Amino acid sequence: MEALNACPHHGFDTWLLVSYFYDGMSSSMKQLLETMCGEDLMSKNPEEAMDFLSYVAEVSRGWDESNAKEVGRMKSQPNAPNAKVGMYTLNEDIDMKAKVAAMARRLE
Repeated sequence: MEALNACPHHGFDTWLLVSYFYDGMSSSMKQLLETMCGEDLMSKNPEEAMDFLSYVAEVSRGWDESNAKEVGRMKSQPNAPNAKVGMYTLNEDIDMKAKVAAMARRLE
């Protein structure tokens, strides 16, 4: 948002900025964003989408960098107790972040 505010006369419509940003994301990051959003981000109106992206940018500043790299690339954990074939065990920190994000969506 700082870059947009620094150049308010850039000439790009909000929907185009959101589209450029979304199209430049990896599929795993798109999946994470859609999960946090609770719906298809691109189906929101441009202002809602931009507000949501600003919200994600704000809350993601506190995320641990090592956990962000693991999203979408969970490794099998065969030594996890009570783990079944095809079942993944979440790191407690990731699990808690998912619960907090789900609660935040319910409050909105």
